[in-house]
Amino acid sequence: MPNKTLRILIADEHPYQRLQLEKMLNGLGYYRIAPVESFDDLQRLVQCALQPFHLLVGNIELGSHAGVDLARFCRVSTQIQHALLYHSHHLKVPSVPQTERQAVSISLPNAPDSEALESFMAIIDSPQLLGQLLLPAANGSTAGYPRRRLNFAHTVFGRSN
Repeated sequence: MPNKTLRILIADEHPYQRLQLEKMLNGLGYYRIAPVESFDDLQRLVQCALQPFHLLVGNIELGSHAGVDLARFCRVSTQIQHALLYHSHHLKVPSVPQTERQAVSISLPNAPDSEALESFMAIIDSPQLLGQLLLPAANGSTAGYPRRRLNFAHTVFGRSN
């Protein structure tokens, strides 16, 4: 199930490419999308953002036209959590181990197709496991008896006065 609160930027100077990427993301269930057509617009939007963007999907040449390394811009920007950058059309998103998914940045040789975009979104939008509560083991045979209520008042979910 997609996280519909993800804030996504699409940066490409070609209107058709921006529209295609937005349609693919919409098809995957993502709608909080801001398309930009120049690096200046991208930079302005990122610098003025009150909250970080979860993902930037962008044409790497957009930064080159402004004399900026877009991959480096994404790495140093605290307002961009993940980046999917491409050079200009079928490719495969490489697998990223679960332990390396804090800030995923991938550079592709072409614009992502729907399969590549879906694979990337599965990497960055996977549910994160915050912790597990171990329940006491059941005693021998408890068939037919109601389960005992467990008191979780002192877990991370409880409030202390």
